[in-house]
Amino acid sequence: MPDGDAFLANPRRMAAQVLAEVVAPPPPVDLNRWAVDNIRFANESRFPGPYNPDLFPFFARPLEVLGPEHPARVVVMKKSAQLGGTVLAQIFVAGSLDLDPCGILYVHPTEPNAQRWAKQKWRPMVRQSDRLRAMLPVAKGRDVTNSMLYQERQDGRGFLQIGGANSESSLSMISVKRQVQDDLAKWEQNKAGDPETQADSRSKAFNWAKILKISTPLIEPGCRITQVFAKSTQEHFHVPCPGCGHVHPLEWSNLQAYIEAHPDDAPCFTCPANGCLIEQHHRAEMNRRGVWVAHNPGAKSIGFYLWSAYSPLEDWSSIRDAWFTAKGNPPKEKVFLNDTVGLAYKAAGESPPWEDLRDRAQASERPRGIIEVGALLLAIGIDCQGDRVEWHAVGFGREFRRYPVDYGVISGHISDTLTREALDKLLLQEWPDRFRNRRKAGMIAIDGNAWTEDVFSWAKRHPSSRVMMVRGAKSELAPPLVKVKREKNKEGKSLKYAGRFYNVGTSVMKMALYKNLQKTDELARGYVSFPAGFEDDYYQQLCAERRVPIKSKDGFEAYRWSKDPNQRNEVLDTMLYAEAAAYRMGWYIKTADAWDMLAAELEVPRHGGQTDMEDLMVAVGPAPAKPAPATAPVVETKMNKLVKGLA
Repeated sequence: MPDGDAFLANPRRMAAQVLAEVVAPPPPVDLNRWAVDNIRFANESRFPGPYNPDLFPFFARPLEVLGPEHPARVVVMKKSAQLGGTVLAQIFVAGSLDLDPCGILYVHPTEPNAQRWAKQKWRPMVRQSDRLRAMLPVAKGRDVTNSMLYQERQDGRGFLQIGGANSESSLSMISVKRQVQDDLAKWEQNKAGDPETQADSRSKAFNWAKILKISTPLIEPGCRITQVFAKSTQEHFHVPCPGCGHVHPLEWSNLQAYIEAHPDDAPCFTCPANGCLIEQHHRAEMNRRGVWVAHNPGAKSIGFYLWSAYSPLEDWSSIRDAWFTAKGNPPKEKVFLNDTVGLAYKAAGESPPWEDLRDRAQASERPRGIIEVGALLLAIGIDCQGDRVEWHAVGFGREFRRYPVDYGVISGHISDTLTREALDKLLLQEWPDRFRNRRKAGMIAIDGNAWTEDVFSWAKRHPSSRVMMVRGAKSELAPPLVKVKREKNKEGKSLKYAGRFYNVGTSVMKMALYKNLQKTDELARGYVSFPAGFEDDYYQQLCAERRVPIKSKDGFEAYRWSKDPNQRNEVLDTMLYAEAAAYRMGWYIKTADAWDMLAAELEVPRHGGQTDMEDLMVAVGPAPAKPAPATAPVVETKMNKLVKGLA
């Protein structure tokens, strides 16, 4: 039997081993290698199986910069939608949790966004990775250590906190070495102030923190991701021309010029050096040989710009088709530039001078009160004031063109009996068109933000298919028209009017309208055709607002629509409400065939043919017993000829 001392460990040796483990530097953090070894995509994804860096070579350098060895504290990714940016952020989070354990904060615009990401993006990624499943056990029962929005490593050495920028509590009482600020352009101020400043402060305690700011841009000026990218190195992905080898970035203006000149050909880029045609089948090899080039070298933060032309998830024909669908329609152009090109939409923050619109209208041969050819949808927007109700009748047609028809003021408050009776008559009023037919408004949108109960008590007397209540949404992220969810009063009782109430995205609508008001070609998409006969005050009110910066207490600059306090703006408001009514009637989504059918139904000379404007002026107001006969040949404008040809 061996001596008992032989079973005793050498204490000095054990101490040396422990000390070696503690002081030994950790292995290098290689997020690119980690992604290949640990990330798998489900079978239903576009590229199932292990992460393939050859498909996304442009992510290699961002992942290197996001590693702890690189000195950059802030990394910016300005990008298109559906580019794989979420995967990039998730690799950064997951790889850091595994290779460089620490506290990590992942912030979305809102808490509902955060919950969707955790459920639909993060959880599936964890399930597909053996390493992540072992490191982050699924919560069971009342386990508070791991939940939907908080997950901790099994050994307690690191955690992931997921939150929303709209909740100040998500951005307090926590210190983290790593964080992701996702969809940064959509962040809006919370009750405590600027959420981006709050999130940045969560990493102040760490000299070598890493903050990834990633987003699709929105509206400029005021776009957060565009602002932080402008302060970065502004790196663009340069690729070699397959014909001559000239290295350059793929730019939207280059592709746009080609598809505008050759709309029926397969879309191509043109080499800026020698004019070589670059086709989509060249993309994979160009990407493989591509390099990131800083356009603002020397900046402290590292910034990357990437758009869908580089992505294997998008083909160039789809980009071309999306552009031709959006062209000339400011709201759709905004979505295209944001989601496809990865650029901020430059807002029309001011209208053209109101005098220009007035002078243009005075030259019109269409008088006020007449429905122009092509104005196939007729809508009315109504605004309620303390002593009056103002209404605006507007025609809407193909190619997002609009045709103001008439404007009026009804004295009295919305609760007054005589005012309501006048509004009832407005619903029955008819306006003549060039074919000597008469039409009522198909949809009426009335502002219900003030005197809501009074507005509802009038509106409910009419079918919801004809009268809708609206209110402007303050956020620039608001969609054009969204039905209000069921609301409750202070006593918890459901409000009856919620069923016919809609929020209207007035901010983007104003940008689009002001951009379209600048168009002078009556055949242009979005052109606004004014009749002769409106007073100067009409155009002054229409052009009353401008988008201006407003600084918050913590110094952040947000943009809001503002006007001179002495200038009224009911004409602008009612124009937008009429647009909301037209939107509900399908103005934005009608197909060419649908417009043709509508034109065939409405623009038919039922009373002896198309008539002269002078005769139509006599017909404005209550419908006559017999239509006035035509006494002069019709003067046809370019618009008449175009629309008649389409019909």
